Amino acid sequence: MISVYETESFSLVDKKSLKAESVVDFSWSPTDPILAFYVPELGGGNQPARVSLVQIPSKEELRQKNLFSVSDCKLYWQSNGDYLAVKVDRYTKTKKSTYTGFELFRIKERDIPIEVLELDNKNDKIIAFAWEPKGHRFAVIHGDNPRPDVSFYSMKTAHNTGRVSKLTTLKGKQANALFWSPSGRYIILAGLKGFNGQLEFYNVDELETMATAEHFTATDVEWDPTGRYVATLVTSVHHEMENGFNIWSFNGKLLYRIMKDHFFQFLWRPRPPSLLSPEKEEEIAKNLKKYSKKYETEDQDVSLQLSEQDREKRRKLKDEWEKWVSEWKRLHEVEKLQRQMLRDGEASDEEEEYEAKEVEVEELLDVSEEVLSF
Repeated sequence: MISVYETESFSLVDKKSLKAESVVDFSWSPTDPILAFYVPELGGGNQPARVSLVQIPSKEELRQKNLFSVSDCKLYWQSNGDYLAVKVDRYTKTKKSTYTGFELFRIKERDIPIEVLELDNKNDKIIAFAWEPKGHRFAVIHGDNPRPDVSFYSMKTAHNTGRVSKLTTLKGKQANALFWSPSGRYIILAGLKGFNGQLEFYNVDELETMATAEHFTATDVEWDPTGRYVATLVTSVHHEMENGFNIWSFNGKLLYRIMKDHFFQFLWRPRPPSLLSPEKEEEIAKNLKKYSKKYETEDQDVSLQLSEQDREKRRKLKDEWEKWVSEWKRLHEVEKLQRQMLRDGEASDEEEEYEAKEVEVEELLDVSEEVLSF
């Protein structure tokens, strides 16, 4: 059973638990009071496994999917609660091995339609799965180590929004973990721990790699809440050597490298909620060029002002230098007669005006006598 409590009094909803015989796993929607749970096969296979979606507090079952020959299931919610992906490991007919597929629930659509997704090679092992935050795309690492493939899918297509479609597959990547930027669009394909900290910064909008890098023996990756920066860590939980963290820009430029002994945990400061309504944010995104033009003009004005200040500073330094040179030239002229006297009447101040003479000098340093006996 699953016991659900309401938080004001912490009493059971409807004073009773939700019946879910032999339930293995459950997961809340991130945004709505909807519970997803997985029940395995029962009765020696006579009763199929199932995934259910239940509304709370009414406990109304919104959707149910029966699954056959199931070895295991794992639930993945998209951050807005728009989609639920269920990774299903199924037995082959001989039951000697398993293969994997996905059941994709479109939560916000009428009757919650479900779509089945199988990889091109359904025998591929699934190493990692991750939804794009606030988006409609997801990424999957699949295949065999040490160089599995990474595939990207979208729940929307240009012609039919109700069908999942594959965007691309990247072959032979040294990756075992996926880390989407909180703002979507960018993702890091990371090879942590045993993969020695291989990092690939990938732009999913353009389907291109922005940078590849390495943070040797990296154990964790943490995006900052804005999606502008990302930290890669080597904590002493997993390694005693090279503890510390690197800070990168979203596109893979290394900004800082900080070494810290006995380094255990790294946390970004949470970002406060936006003061703008979702409608206003959408309006700004649509008219971004207009806003950009306004602020670019302001930036240009500031830049010109700074440039003028910089030019004035350089003019002042040049004037000071020329004044200094002029003063030394004046002193040089004043002391000309003194130099001429010191040079036995020679008036030359030019280094090139000289005559070279070769003089041989012999000097007797020492004389010694020694009597030799024969």
